[in-house]
Amino acid sequence: MKKCIYCKCQLHDGSLIDFCERCGVKVWGQKMFNAIVKQMEEAGERGDLDQGGNAKR
Repeated sequence: MKKCIYCKCQLHDGSLIDFCERCGVKVWGQKMFNAIVKQMEEAGERGDLDQGGNAKR
């Protein structure tokens, strides 16, 4: 199971970010946190986050 890089609480394995909402909002504020999550979700849907050799270019 993944853990938040700041407070070490558990995150679900499918999380696209490495920090919890509480810490993300503390670090970046609500508006920026929401933008980060949205961008990561969109990148995940496009397959841009795949680390393997099968990434589309």
